[in-house]
Amino acid sequence: MVRFLGTAFFAVLLVGAAFCPAQADEPGTGVMPAPQFNLVAPDTRADARDFQLGESAASSADLKMWLGASTKQAKNGAIRRFARGIINRTSSIAAGLTRSAMRFIGTPYVFGGTSPSGFDCSGYTQHVFAMVGIHIPRTADVQFYAAHKIKNGMRVGDLVFFQTYEPGPSHVGIYLGNGKFIHSSSHGVMISRLGDSYWASRYLGAKRATAN
Repeated sequence: MVRFLGTAFFAVLLVGAAFCPAQADEPGTGVMPAPQFNLVAPDTRADARDFQLGESAASSADLKMWLGASTKQAKNGAIRRFARGIINRTSSIAAGLTRSAMRFIGTPYVFGGTSPSGFDCSGYTQHVFAMVGIHIPRTADVQFYAAHKIKNGMRVGDLVFFQTYEPGPSHVGIYLGNGKFIHSSSHGVMISRLGDSYWASRYLGAKRATAN
């Protein structure tokens, strides 16, 4: 009888362990699963083929908010709150662009990348616009010259252009409102501020992919 009870107790412990999820250490890099946003931690390797990341851009308040969170739940919650705030004050098309753009936060930068496994700046904007049924050209410079001039002030979903590693438009992102834009940088897809000294000094202007 004692032997039977001991065996049963050991079996209960094994079953409990099988159904108890293991707690993983907080990763510094790699995939951070989230039910809504497919988040991954940012790739911090600089890639000069994209641009040289300035100190002010690297210290973006949004990146600090994300990286400074102590748990995965806090990181994911911060991104969701930010996305909801944007979506609540935008039109349906702009909301669709924002929702699509935010899904890829943290996706690594890949030179020439056009897929969720890795984007360059214009590959990212082209992919996000395609998700809402809008085709735009492949490269930042062609996107700049093909897009429409803005006649009635910037709005969420406009393309913002910068001169970075070569003369003319060589970097592009999507405007989120309140002076913020989302783009694929050497840190991966992230949110930055137009007012950061690095971006402000390289800013060429905004254009609209759709008619005004």
